[in-house]
Amino acid sequence: MSHWLYFLIALVAGGVPSRWLWDGRMLFVNGTQLRTRLLMTNPGDNRRRRRWWKSKALWLDPVRGAATGWCLMTGEWKFLATLESPTARLAYFAFLLVPLGMVFWQTFGREKEKECIVPLLFTVGLIAGIYHPVGGGFGWVLGLSCLAVGALVLMAMQSVEIMLFGMAATLVFMGWFLVGLGADLLLLPAICLLPFARSQVFKEKLVLAFRG
Repeated sequence: MSHWLYFLIALVAGGVPSRWLWDGRMLFVNGTQLRTRLLMTNPGDNRRRRRWWKSKALWLDPVRGAATGWCLMTGEWKFLATLESPTARLAYFAFLLVPLGMVFWQTFGREKEKECIVPLLFTVGLIAGIYHPVGGGFGWVLGLSCLAVGALVLMAMQSVEIMLFGMAATLVFMGWFLVGLGADLLLLPAICLLPFARSQVFKEKLVLAFRG
């Protein structure tokens, strides 16, 4: 299959705005609000609270993130194979910016409320897809480890900002062994910290999309 077709699939999968997957019961919460919501014991609200798993975003975000990363990496390998060495090297560094652009695109949707969406599940899937078997076969190790640490830090510290830094530190530590030194090692934490950087530049609050 042509590398252009892989790029097209990656563009479509990664270009779907997050808001297309939301429904009318979506909440946009910080760390404290999310923890309170998950631990809420009000019997009158338990039935509705348990429906968070029905959110389309919960299931589709990591899948489309993985599809985006997988197709992007596969297309990149096929494309770079057609180039001479110096040009291929420059193209390789240019391709590192594409995942960052896709994550940045997913942070939009709450500008009027001065909020920056953290595309947590899309990011996890994207990392897993980028490091599929062509790239080493350990993508899901990175992705799931990142998600597990992020969830633990979020519940313990009740801070989305600290969660992002915890995820970034995890990826740096694991990437050191699985990816090695190089531009890829910088890409991993950059993907996680991009929402934080945007929130600082535009003075926005970091929020997670959660179905209430």
